[in-house]
Amino acid sequence: MNRMKKLAVAVLAAAAVSGCANTPAADRAQSEAAPAAEKRVLKALPSYGSLGGYRYRRFASAASS
Repeated sequence: MNRMKKLAVAVLAAAAVSGCANTPAADRAQSEAAPAAEKRVLKALPSYGSLGGYRYRRFASAASS
């Protein structure tokens, strides 16, 4: 069992060092660079849709105010 724990720790350490658990810096910089005026939000529309006998709420993308 001790050998299995060592193997698990080694695999987790390799994953952490390889960068698979981190967000790339380019994506982070791009998301922080967006001005507040261009933020988009979802707003509920006054109508409902239906599919297979179920009603669902419709949403539209709008500029935040």
